[in-house]
Amino acid sequence: MERVFRTEAGESAPKVSSARIVRRDEVGCRAFPDSSGSVRSGHTAGKNALRGKAERGFDVAKYQKLLEPFSIGNVELRNRFVMLPMTIEKVDNYHVTDDLVDFYEQRAKGGVSLIEIGSAYVCDCFNTEPKYHTTTGACGIWADEFKPGLQRVAEVCHKHGTKVAVQLQLCYEWRATGDDPLLSYAPSKDVQSGPFVGMPEREYTKEEIAIVVKQYGEAAKRAKDSGIDIIEIHAGIGYMVMRFLSKYSNHRTDEYGGSPENRARLLTEIIDEVHKTCGDDMPILIRISADDLMPGGNRIEDTKELIPIIEAHGVDAWSVQAGFHEAPRPVANQIVPEGEFIGLAKEVKSVTNKPVFPGTRINSLDMCDKVVNEGYGDAVGMARQFIADPETAGKVAAGHPEQVRPCIVCSRCLDNIFIGKPCQCSVNANVWQGAEVGLPQDKPAEQKKHIVIIGAGPGGLEASRVAALRGHKVTLIDKSDRVGGLLNMAQVLNEHMEPFVEWWGNEIKLHPNVELRLKTEVTAADIKALNPDEVVVAPGGGVIQIDVPGIDGKNVVKSEDIKAMVGGHVPEGKGLIWKAAVAAIKAQGGTVGFMRFGLNMSTGPTAIVGKRVVIVGGGFAGLECAEAMCEGREITVIEEAKKLGNGIGIIDKNPTINLVKSKGVKLMPLTKLVEVTKKGARVQNVETGEETFIECDTVLTSLGVEQNTKLYDEVVKVFPDAKLIGDATTPEGKVYRTLEATKGGYEVAMSF
Repeated sequence: MERVFRTEAGESAPKVSSARIVRRDEVGCRAFPDSSGSVRSGHTAGKNALRGKAERGFDVAKYQKLLEPFSIGNVELRNRFVMLPMTIEKVDNYHVTDDLVDFYEQRAKGGVSLIEIGSAYVCDCFNTEPKYHTTTGACGIWADEFKPGLQRVAEVCHKHGTKVAVQLQLCYEWRATGDDPLLSYAPSKDVQSGPFVGMPEREYTKEEIAIVVKQYGEAAKRAKDSGIDIIEIHAGIGYMVMRFLSKYSNHRTDEYGGSPENRARLLTEIIDEVHKTCGDDMPILIRISADDLMPGGNRIEDTKELIPIIEAHGVDAWSVQAGFHEAPRPVANQIVPEGEFIGLAKEVKSVTNKPVFPGTRINSLDMCDKVVNEGYGDAVGMARQFIADPETAGKVAAGHPEQVRPCIVCSRCLDNIFIGKPCQCSVNANVWQGAEVGLPQDKPAEQKKHIVIIGAGPGGLEASRVAALRGHKVTLIDKSDRVGGLLNMAQVLNEHMEPFVEWWGNEIKLHPNVELRLKTEVTAADIKALNPDEVVVAPGGGVIQIDVPGIDGKNVVKSEDIKAMVGGHVPEGKGLIWKAAVAAIKAQGGTVGFMRFGLNMSTGPTAIVGKRVVIVGGGFAGLECAEAMCEGREITVIEEAKKLGNGIGIIDKNPTINLVKSKGVKLMPLTKLVEVTKKGARVQNVETGEETFIECDTVLTSLGVEQNTKLYDEVVKVFPDAKLIGDATTPEGKVYRTLEATKGGYEVAMSF
């Protein structure tokens, strides 16, 4: 299939017949030939496509500035999209692998202007066992043996017109040779050296600082020799260079502590050394936490004082973020509003004329547009969005921003990094698979088949999308009136899910290889009549239910009730309030946003959840309900397990629990529901047997899903090779989320 975006600067775009409409390029983006028969590409194509949209009622200016080139030092970048450095665990003993090369090449093909390889460690501080699980997935650059791998990355990115930076990094500690792998050195020994290390054994000596500075210079020279275009020095989020910069962690009394000039000395000496080894023509980019969010640490005023001191040594651009790893305030989680920290970049811009780009908690095109058009930054840095959709920049340039697959900010990518496992993504299963499996559009099916897929939840949607891209004919069937499956319940509470469900639906509806049949229930006999070559059953998990006295009362809201409401039905056994609520939702077009509004109403004639609520289930689903509905309510969450948050990843778990606590939600672990009355809920401590009565208006059950094989058990009798995927396969005691369903759909479609 033809590609729509530029590869090399100035390269001619592929030719197509003027009579032919290219429905999809190889990344799923629709492309249309111009009057000459060429598919326009790159920056020019983007401008022209956007002009075409203006003629059809679109805002001509929107996203246009994001496509303009800019420069870091002497390196010109084709647009203002920057892919921030990520440690994604696709290395082999710190060496670049085929998977890592493939990962970066996909994003270079996708049109991003600059890819930052990160991190790359400047010294071998991991020569003892056990190795820290959080750092084993980074690249090495402390020896010449790492140069060939970095060169491979540079070459594949350059081939597609993307420039490359490498992020030079010294982790938390100076690791001495010896028997103790946890021996850590720091600027000051009275401050913990990062959350994974503990209290430092002692301070860095001046001799050790000199060694580190030299190692940075040598590493930068290796990067230059490998064809890297820009050197980035990581001076943020509590890594060692930032620990010297910050008043929180640097309590030294020598020339490396105290005044701003002294706290900046390690960084300025590193910059000087990089210039010495690489020459003044090698651009230097500094990534800095403009506010480290630590008690007694650097605020933006301190950073603005540091910027001119550092810049005087030759800095070409600033990448601005916020926080320390151990900061009490989260910075990258879903609960952090998008764009929360872009104001810090604007403050940095006020004291420098060098390019500045923010890079914390940004993932939508609208926020990117806000950054460059309202003076928050000269470009925009994103990481997770380029995991979710490698072609983000290219789709904008092609004039099809609506086809950008949105990041749902679920932090599954970060979760795995922090436990030393390869990067995963809830919305892009290819990240799991890597070069070994490849992209569906690059692996067309040898034999085109008719595949019937039952269930339009995340597993069924992904299976349909991928199978269609590979050339199969797909019949996708669901009994609901909309695609999304159980995600439709999730997005009522979690607004981050809504654009993803919308994107998936559009991809399915627009693909010519997919026939979508909604509001259709099928049996095995119905499927047989369709004469399929393959059958995939993705019915979604069964909602976990609880059987106690009063559980069917009108003051009880179950997950299946919400599911019915999403489907436009009055739940069984519910009265006038539910009828009114469902009617109101239908009157508003059945929009998810209006459902969210209606569910959160605590008063009024259509309020289905009262002001005093007991939520049964303190896992992922229950805490999400508590957080979404707590405004103006008294909420108690009960959970039979000792710990709450089952199913929430490591990045989000504690922040989510702390957030609901801060909003006044009462959490009761080791507690089970034993009875519901008209006045409230009777609960019991599972260890002591002690019972308590909680007065409330509503009891809401949110216990997750379990295996659901009813339809599959029927289908497999007729189609022995039928595949069961998604939440329907959830093992007992496990929590399956979008990630597992998406992965299952991707894998099964790649297997045909």
